[in-house]
Amino acid sequence: MNRKTPGTRQGERTPGRPCGDSNIRERLLEVALREFSTHGFRGVSVTVIAKEAGATPAMIHYYFGNKQDLYEAVLQHALGPILAQLEAARSDPPVDEDLLPRFIQGYMRLLAENPAVPSLIVRDVLSPGGQMRETFLKGFASRGGSGVRDLVKRAQKLGKLRANLDPDLATLSLLSMAVFPFVGQPIAGQVLDYSLAPERIEVLAEHTLNLFYKGAST
Repeated sequence: MNRKTPGTRQGERTPGRPCGDSNIRERLLEVALREFSTHGFRGVSVTVIAKEAGATPAMIHYYFGNKQDLYEAVLQHALGPILAQLEAARSDPPVDEDLLPRFIQGYMRLLAENPAVPSLIVRDVLSPGGQMRETFLKGFASRGGSGVRDLVKRAQKLGKLRANLDPDLATLSLLSMAVFPFVGQPIAGQVLDYSLAPERIEVLAEHTLNLFYKGAST
């Protein structure tokens, strides 16, 4: 869990707070994402992350806590915005609007803009004995998966998808179609001619949605 800094008057510094570069927290997150996705949770130390970010291990402890807290902060930094959008859509959905296309487009854009995230998930979540599987399941996957399933059910009620579809299986199919191009890119990218460049994601997202809706629509 991230450390919270109590409020201070302008110009004051909280006791123990590192002084200097105000962007150090962002740099620590960027470097941690790169190092975790490349070497895995077990394969990198906070000392290495701090050194690469031009910081010290004490700064990691100040801003995040321990190594696992830093990993969770990396996931929150990368996936938090799209989860927040999903939860906002579930709590106050626009009248008569199918929200699935908007979510899938945003999710695929996020993965394209953060190409290290799929590697991070494969290495420490999906692989056998993944060190961070429970953390990811409880903090991110359960929220995201149930949220998308709710959007599938909403699309069914709006008549955009067949009412007899199993919402869980439909959600599984849609997420598989949206995520595999990123997770499988190291192999599929060498065999199939597709691009994950941010400027090409709209084409890929539209293709994914067209296939899903043509197979699942009424």
